[in-house]
Amino acid sequence: MFRPCKRRWINPSFCTLAASAVLAAGWLATETSGQDKPSPGSQISGPPKYEHFAFCCMDGYLDGPRKEAMAPVTKAVSVDDEGNLYFIPAHGDSGLRVARMDGMVETIAGADYWHGRLNVDEGPASFIPHLQRVGGIGNPISTVVAVGNPLRDGPDGQPAGYLLTRAGLGTGLEYSIYKVWRNKEKGGRWWFKRIIGLGKSAPPTEVGKSIAAKDVFFDKLPFITTGRVGGKLNVYFHSEGNLWQYDDAQGTLTCVLSTADYLGKPEIGTRHDGKPLPPAEKIVVTPDGSFYLGWYQGNYPKGTVVKVTADRKKAWRVAQDAGDVNKRWDGDALTQAAFFGGPLLAGGTWAPDIVFFGAVDDAPLRRFKDGRVSTLCKDGEWREFPTKQASGGGELTWQACPPDKAPAWGRGWVMADPGYFYQLYSMGGGDAWVWRVGPIDFGKESIQKLP
Repeated sequence: MFRPCKRRWINPSFCTLAASAVLAAGWLATETSGQDKPSPGSQISGPPKYEHFAFCCMDGYLDGPRKEAMAPVTKAVSVDDEGNLYFIPAHGDSGLRVARMDGMVETIAGADYWHGRLNVDEGPASFIPHLQRVGGIGNPISTVVAVGNPLRDGPDGQPAGYLLTRAGLGTGLEYSIYKVWRNKEKGGRWWFKRIIGLGKSAPPTEVGKSIAAKDVFFDKLPFITTGRVGGKLNVYFHSEGNLWQYDDAQGTLTCVLSTADYLGKPEIGTRHDGKPLPPAEKIVVTPDGSFYLGWYQGNYPKGTVVKVTADRKKAWRVAQDAGDVNKRWDGDALTQAAFFGGPLLAGGTWAPDIVFFGAVDDAPLRRFKDGRVSTLCKDGEWREFPTKQASGGGELTWQACPPDKAPAWGRGWVMADPGYFYQLYSMGGGDAWVWRVGPIDFGKESIQKLP
């Protein structure tokens, strides 16, 4: 038996009222386009623009204008090279969808019916087995990842990108990863193929060793991320503290970071209780090929971040939760910065010394740069607040700051091309607004005095 999805249309006037409520709280919403992206390293002046990118308030789905029809958005989303936002709904039916830059929402895969344990390896994307939605606040890696631009063709007439996603829990296919693309041999139809989950061999954990992806079986399904190294866009899988680079053309996985490269080194420190750190939970790769590793559950409740050099010869702790959020906030990443459930690696990297932090129970976006932590504010500045009270205190109000200079507030930060990010603000029951914000100078020097 197949269960059809619920389809409902959102009253556009309700979307308008919801957006107006946010604007009344001090947010500046202005339409932006994909033509105003700053180049890396550019100097940006003036406050960023806040575009009400999409609105969603239902438990089913309906394609159409992105501000009128959408599904509940999970925080595990991905952005392609042109700003199109891909997501799997937070609850309900598990379709893979995209909110396009041209203003429309399109269903790509798996939304017409729930196929449960349908054990197929390739076919039309509408038949893809139940997808998994994992990611959460602050995660730079997800269960749906856009590589390049899946919606456009390259100079050779073939798709300029593709999507990677994971099978859902409870389907019997929990160890599968799927590639989703527009198959030109099938008239450009969205198509899926299982690339992980067919084999019986564990992936190599010695750096430099490779294996055919079709031969791999993961005991613990990896997360997926992308990163530009030396100008080239790479795809990475990571699981149990190891990292592999995926080559789609060759169909291979190559180990590029092993737990042996960092575990046991005295410079990474220990857990807060003195026990050794376990394998890293989250890994991101910087443009120079170095690595940032994150722990939270493995050092609960104190988040920890470690950097490993590109040659893997050095590993050391660069950030940690330094104490009570009611007594400290920004500053030195090891001795002053505090997080309410963090730091969590958030949103990718744009320079060897710049990464972004989130936290489980704190909404602001934080930046790690040159060994210090600062907070993004609505005027596009990065400020160092000595305490949370100094910046206004509380999750919802920052009354000690002028409204236009208060910390930017949101949930689920998704960093896009240099200078932009998507901010997911989730309400109860899956309701959500999606804001596209920018341009912002990610590398701008922080301000060490209050506004």
